[in-house]
Amino acid sequence: MQRNVSTTVRVKLHLLTNRKADLLAREYEAFQTEVHGGDADLYSATKQQASKVQRQKNPNRDTEQPVVLRNDVFDVAHDEDTVLSSWWVKVPVYDPERGRGNSLWCPAHVPHKDEQLVREGDIRDSELVRRDGDWYVHLVIKRSVTVQDEYDDVLAIDMGARWVATCAFLSDRKTTFYGEDVRRIREHYKQLRKSIGKAKPRQGQQVVERIGDAEARKVDDRLHKIARQIVADAEGRNAVIVVGDLGGIRKDNDKGRYVNDKTHKMPFARLLNSIEYKAHDAGIDVQLIDEYDTSKTCNRCGCEDVRETQGRFECSECGLDDNADKNGALNIGKRALGKFSKPLSKAGAVLAQPETQVIVHRDDEPANLPLTVDSTPSGGTPRL
Repeated sequence: MQRNVSTTVRVKLHLLTNRKADLLAREYEAFQTEVHGGDADLYSATKQQASKVQRQKNPNRDTEQPVVLRNDVFDVAHDEDTVLSSWWVKVPVYDPERGRGNSLWCPAHVPHKDEQLVREGDIRDSELVRRDGDWYVHLVIKRSVTVQDEYDDVLAIDMGARWVATCAFLSDRKTTFYGEDVRRIREHYKQLRKSIGKAKPRQGQQVVERIGDAEARKVDDRLHKIARQIVADAEGRNAVIVVGDLGGIRKDNDKGRYVNDKTHKMPFARLLNSIEYKAHDAGIDVQLIDEYDTSKTCNRCGCEDVRETQGRFECSECGLDDNADKNGALNIGKRALGKFSKPLSKAGAVLAQPETQVIVHRDDEPANLPLTVDSTPSGGTPRL
């Protein structure tokens, strides 16, 4: 089965002249003014995108939005004969000296593993991002991949704040929890940042310089390792991967400073991108499944209940007492199969019916439960 998928490649702009850096900064600040309801001089196509972001997202004034680069006005070029850089990105900006739009060819670094993808893929609307004084272009590349049509199992993933990913197979409920390393890294750097406020200015600056982007790099490394293991497990069992869709979880969801801090630091988008990229390369489909009510629904009897504690789910109807994240992951997997509200056709794959399904559970749930399978494939759930 052929699928059109999008992959994001982070390209760093480097060796910029002062003029190019100033024009990029000016365009970036003008874009922030525009998306927050102001009026600023921007490249015409970028100004249209800013209006679109303002209408659709209505972003908070204290947030920075990446500059949307329309794919028909920017470009990526490769030239091995250029001494300064072999990769170049054309970024459209408004030039106040000329009083009109202009294009900057900026030297860029494309990760070696992504070079072929950038050369051969279809580059779509992308984003210009500023991070710690450096400039990046997040290239969104559409490509066609071949994924399997039939699977023997479902690997369901529930993403959360405590555990980055809770993965459960439907066939035997084998569950793996990921995220302890990520929590430890984040807590370590959180304490370092706290120490800055208590330190003398010079000492605080030394801590900032020492931290740099170390936290992001270490977290990304752990996320790639987690994604690699998840895909390897799915490949070993010929399982389709289904992930709870957390799109919009941060919007209008104020639950206090402590919970908000954890929610906003959940790296689920980066982990999902990594899982999708590696799974598609392995020929495994990945689908987003509506996560609504999966955390408070019993995966055994389907009734809704109130979680007494964050980490446990106890069902007052059938007596199920299990880890809450595991319960949510199993509900996500069953929802993909059509156990509750959505048929397997929404999961975008046909599941091969095993002869037996042995369910192992500490509450002596009956084994060999039949799986009701809708065998009609479809295009899958669109990613928002």
